[in-house]
Amino acid sequence: MSQTTLHEVAIGYLLTHQAEHLAHDRHYLIERCAEHLQGHGATVERAHIVALQALGEVETRATKAHVELTHCTSFAVFVVDPVTRARIAFTAADLIRLAREHASRNESAVTRH
Repeated sequence: MSQTTLHEVAIGYLLTHQAEHLAHDRHYLIERCAEHLQGHGATVERAHIVALQALGEVETRATKAHVELTHCTSFAVFVVDPVTRARIAFTAADLIRLAREHASRNESAVTRH
């Protein structure tokens, strides 16, 4: 299955099933989505990556925030604030710190593959 088609399957799955996770258990939702994608022929690693990419799109649709890829490097990610249009930079170290903070509250969607 192509990357685009797999992404569309993931988006559809998340939109259909996100309301089932009233406690906002993102980790469980991602795991279920990844299992669904594996049923469509994706490897475990690819299924988790596509599920996380789809989650990013679904969760961000309402805010219109986006990552400005033209300025990103392996060490810095630039996000555009949809209200102020300001460019906000996060270093890889910032993102690790934020991920650990979220993980301590069980809010992160993380893959270890």
